[in-house]
Amino acid sequence: MRDRISARPSILSWLTFALLLIFLPSRGAASQLPANLLISPNASPHHVILVEKSSQRLFIYHFDGDYELVATYNIATGENPGDKKVSGDRKTPEGIYFFTKAVGEQYLTSTYGVRAFPMNYPNLMDIRRGKGGNNIWVHGTNEELEERSTNGCIVLGNGDVAQLDSYIKLWNTPIIVETELKYEDRSTLLHQGQLLLETINGWSQAWSQKDLDRYLSYYASDFRWKNLDLQGWRKRKAWLNQRYRAISVQLRDIRLFRQGEMVLATAEEIYRSDRFASQGFKHLYLVQNSLDWRILAEEWHSAKRPAPPLLQLAAKPPPDRETAQESVRRFVEEWRRAWEQGDLPSYLASYHPRFRTRGMGLRGWSRYKRQLFSRSSERVIQLGDIETEVQGSAAVVNTKQEYRSDTHEDSGLKTLRLRWHRGRWTIFRETWKPLPDQG
Repeated sequence: MRDRISARPSILSWLTFALLLIFLPSRGAASQLPANLLISPNASPHHVILVEKSSQRLFIYHFDGDYELVATYNIATGENPGDKKVSGDRKTPEGIYFFTKAVGEQYLTSTYGVRAFPMNYPNLMDIRRGKGGNNIWVHGTNEELEERSTNGCIVLGNGDVAQLDSYIKLWNTPIIVETELKYEDRSTLLHQGQLLLETINGWSQAWSQKDLDRYLSYYASDFRWKNLDLQGWRKRKAWLNQRYRAISVQLRDIRLFRQGEMVLATAEEIYRSDRFASQGFKHLYLVQNSLDWRILAEEWHSAKRPAPPLLQLAAKPPPDRETAQESVRRFVEEWRRAWEQGDLPSYLASYHPRFRTRGMGLRGWSRYKRQLFSRSSERVIQLGDIETEVQGSAAVVNTKQEYRSDTHEDSGLKTLRLRWHRGRWTIFRETWKPLPDQG
């Protein structure tokens, strides 16, 4: 049976809402929300379905700047308590799920009543945890509703399940299943949401900037993507950073949901590079490591929309002298950092296809540097007294270079002759000579 909730008041602006959270006295239960509902202020309006097995209730919350309870239903869940582990255990799984389709009465047997909404159980994390079983649905019943009586599905009376159509958007509306809901102050959920948004925005920024080390710092040590561990993921991303000259990652409509010790962040992702572009939905599964949140797993679903346009690479360097020189300095620092960190793909991506030095082309230089990189695990490269000269699509860099590793050290004068290629500076020629006092 549905408990009707009074109509919501007009929504205040987010700034006003935040101030109210700070300055108004506590209103008891009215100031609290289920801890599953982390607040992401700029998320678009949406519904969230919460299932509490202990009370055999289903709650529907609506978000439009803040969460508000809009409906409550009586339900029946699995006959046995606890989280689902194996097929046939007659338990309802606990986690964050999405609805994959809506099935009308004409396609259902009498067991499922007038409406059914299959869930995506087992999801990515269930599979990783080895949880078994399938065919977990929210559906109706032609019988009298009896608590804790199902094989694992979530069952509502026919009159109630028919009303879910107005709340559910396939692959968009989450259903979060818990044994018992816990509640926290709205101000706490807003603060936790802001911390997570800082993490997610920092991750996407590092991705766009092709800052591999900073990007990977947002991942948990036991991260997995398909058959890749974190080191395999590093190699894949290094290869992509080398393949694509420029990357842009935009995240829209970030939503945050918590279940147990895990947070699921969902967002619309618009990815563009100079060679590939896509538009879809990103799911990030995050866990807390001490005070910081780290990505344990991620997945992407197509939005089934036309891909955005590719990034257009600049045909020429910046026209004004000061900006052009700054772009050269920025390129040299990226090259130095890749060299120092042993990031061979990014280091080699700094070179022009027709690069030559010491009688070697780019292929011979790659083999030579690969051998040198393998001989030392740590190195420090310092560049001082950097002088740059830019003339159209060419530039010259002179700098004092100091090199130290666990196997060798030297200092000398480095000259880099650069050419603009496919939207960026690249090294066309490179020479080095020892400082005069080294003989």
